[in-house]
Amino acid sequence: RNSYDLIPVSIGDEMGGFLNAIPRVVELELKYYQISSGTKRLVEAAIYFHDLCTTQKQDYFGGSAKILDDMKERDILPCESDINGDIKSDIYELIIQYYPLGWFDLLNRFEFGGPVYFFFYTAIGLTICLIGGSVYGINRLLTKFRHPPPFQGWQLVALVSRPQIEGVILAVIPYMVVVSTIHTLFRHDGVLQFDSLHKNWMGSGSIGDDEEVENAMGRMGSAFLVLGSYITLKGSSSIIIGDETSKNDHVVAKRAHFIWASLCLQAMILCLLEFSYSDSYKNDIYRYVVMFKFGQIAFDVILSHVIRDKLLIAPLLVLIQMSEILVTIGARDFVEFTLSFLVKISLIVVQRLFIYPFIHTILTLLPRWNLLARHSFGRKALTRKEKKQREARWKKVNENIELQTEGVEPLVDSITIYSVEKTGGILLPFMCLFLMLLYRETEIAMNYNINQHELLYYGTFAFYMIIWTCIVDTFVLSSQEVLYGWRVYDYLSYTRWRFSNRENRWNLLGKFDESLSYSFQSIDLLCFSSQYYFILALLTLGFGSNIFAIT
Repeated sequence: RNSYDLIPVSIGDEMGGFLNAIPRVVELELKYYQISSGTKRLVEAAIYFHDLCTTQKQDYFGGSAKILDDMKERDILPCESDINGDIKSDIYELIIQYYPLGWFDLLNRFEFGGPVYFFFYTAIGLTICLIGGSVYGINRLLTKFRHPPPFQGWQLVALVSRPQIEGVILAVIPYMVVVSTIHTLFRHDGVLQFDSLHKNWMGSGSIGDDEEVENAMGRMGSAFLVLGSYITLKGSSSIIIGDETSKNDHVVAKRAHFIWASLCLQAMILCLLEFSYSDSYKNDIYRYVVMFKFGQIAFDVILSHVIRDKLLIAPLLVLIQMSEILVTIGARDFVEFTLSFLVKISLIVVQRLFIYPFIHTILTLLPRWNLLARHSFGRKALTRKEKKQREARWKKVNENIELQTEGVEPLVDSITIYSVEKTGGILLPFMCLFLMLLYRETEIAMNYNINQHELLYYGTFAFYMIIWTCIVDTFVLSSQEVLYGWRVYDYLSYTRWRFSNRENRWNLLGKFDESLSYSFQSIDLLCFSSQYYFILALLTLGFGSNIFAIT
């Protein structure tokens, strides 16, 4: 682009690449960017072959009957021949077609300069802010509270964004340093040379260029697998800490179950990546975006029931969130990628304001419904002792429901969901940088038909959207305040004060708040601080390293 370098010419799939056949009509299609009235810039070129005929002689001239039959099945007949069976003429007709590309076509091919894309990104950012602002405005007008909480605006943005940025950056910087070191040491032309080493014990002789490149990729993949495993082990030991009353076997078993759950999830993400390379996904990406979002919600409910610790569930959900955003790069073009981003933001707003609170309400009331069903269909004649036991169970269930609905648990659960989605969004531009660095080794972007130069636009879009999504998150958090009466700003201010006045450097070494449900005690102890986002991002990067190592 903007140079005299040659551009590649693609060949049509339908009639290109046939042996023993030549075209009689060749169509050269040139697509250009009309910069000004007197200036055009060539963007794409393609060549198509029409009216093919086979160069095989007729069978009575000694031609291959098998090849002639194969050509006939493709509707390719023998070329016109002379009396000796040779081709009578090799003349073909050349047709040159010129097509000017439209605005969106040029945008998808990244032909514009930086200011145009900055304007386009800003338009997308303003659109999602309009969505968030409209949602808050409607909820503010329809609120049932006489004195609704005031809109905090930039104070809330600063309160929630600072620990996020600090924690993720503290995790990403050393990770990218290690990744760059591994790439420098083990790449094909890296610092460490293993030209004479075979990939198996039975290998002998000289190593070819292709095998040498394959061996280098294998060494690099092994290094990333070691890195991911080490991060997973250290991270699990940092968030699963035993106290004086905990048995060592219990802590080890809990860490083992967490690691096993992460490995199962990584296998599922690998299957998702493979599926995202298919044409079925590209042709119906919006439907799959919605399906993946509801799949994430279902997975969250299942993990909450199995693991019962929100802090352990959070990094697994971040991996799902980051993978969902990452596979949207597999859209057919850049504009479709940005539109799918808009769909995802809209789904996130609906999910956080309505779907998750609705699911939380159902799961909270489920024990009461279970008891009512047992009372309705169970045995009617009860002894005095059985009646007292039933009343005690009924009282306990109602007390638990009251604690879960009127306590701080719904608010903590909502902020946990928000932190998961935000961490995945902040990690996305770094993942694009990772794919640019390891473009040839992972082949992920290559399978999406995206080159390294185009990945830069996807990464800058993801980075620029962090600012706008912070504003949208402020509208959503404020909407939750006026919709459900949750004191989000007050709670986050309180957690900031608690973290600033903590007794231990690593806050998980402190004492849990036993007034909360067990599943929220660990995550509340980290106060949604930079330490929380640090361990969240670090574990997600470790899981991602394992996935990239296998790919």
